[in-house]
Amino acid sequence: MAVHKDIFCTLIPPAFFRHGRLIILLFSIMILFSCEKDETDADPFLQLKTGVAYTPPGGSVPLGGVIRIGVLASGGGVPLTYLRIQKISGGDTSLQIDRGLYAENAGLDEDFVFSKDTAQTETWLITVMNAGRKETSAGLVIHRGSGSAWGPVNHYQGIVLGLQSNTVSPHYLDARKGLAYTNTTVAGHEAEIDIVGYFYFTSGKPSPTLTCPAYPAAGGYYPQIASWTSKRMTLYDYYSTDNDLVSAAAFDAAVSDSLLVNAYNPRLVSGNCKFCYTGKVIPFKTQDNKYGLIKVVHAGENESGTIEIEIKVQP
Repeated sequence: MAVHKDIFCTLIPPAFFRHGRLIILLFSIMILFSCEKDETDADPFLQLKTGVAYTPPGGSVPLGGVIRIGVLASGGGVPLTYLRIQKISGGDTSLQIDRGLYAENAGLDEDFVFSKDTAQTETWLITVMNAGRKETSAGLVIHRGSGSAWGPVNHYQGIVLGLQSNTVSPHYLDARKGLAYTNTTVAGHEAEIDIVGYFYFTSGKPSPTLTCPAYPAAGGYYPQIASWTSKRMTLYDYYSTDNDLVSAAAFDAAVSDSLLVNAYNPRLVSGNCKFCYTGKVIPFKTQDNKYGLIKVVHAGENESGTIEIEIKVQP
């Protein structure tokens, strides 16, 4: 609790101050730390959204169905700095969202979409932390409903993207429609672009790379992206990609979005995916929560080359 200096003057005899300015200085420091402690001791505020648009606590969702969680949070007088969402199923806990942030007065107001897996019952735990390292959590239990919500996929083949110094092929891809645009034809479609390709060397290795307009590296290779008012974020599961967890044969055999959803592991994802060599299969998720898989048909290994891909994505 903060203490005013005039209270100290009332409680402490005048003779006490004969010891000089050192005592006064010590009390000033005590008052300062007391005030700072008050500011950082507050717990963050957290509330899950309710209504027909959101999955209710205790609700049932069919296999492959949409789980929608809305989060309202603030730091309780100090900035909100961290968000974590975990799924607990049986004895297994998987990290779905692990994000640092810096939200001051406006706080956090965001919706998250996930897909129901095979577990009969699962618990979703949402945790926020503020700048004082105080945490608040909220959770909901979701049951598996009857039936299945797995559906068909959009399948696009023969997509060729030019890498950064290629002046012939298009560079910008709308993954949900399978449409590629050049520097000229992208005008008016900036808010629809999910994927951009470039090439560089990293860790001494050549790296055909897929990124997205919201990732900082994209603007370095494609300067015109800096002027876009809307820059979409696509998240690539780079761990599954690096470790070849989805085979080309599995990609070819997929006729529903079951594989697309289950192949994507949100624990190790990024807006940038390195080492996209020929034959790799890359799970991804678009900004509007559409799951997909990219199969690299051919990847050039110089900045004037191209990368040819095949995509399966939720409609």
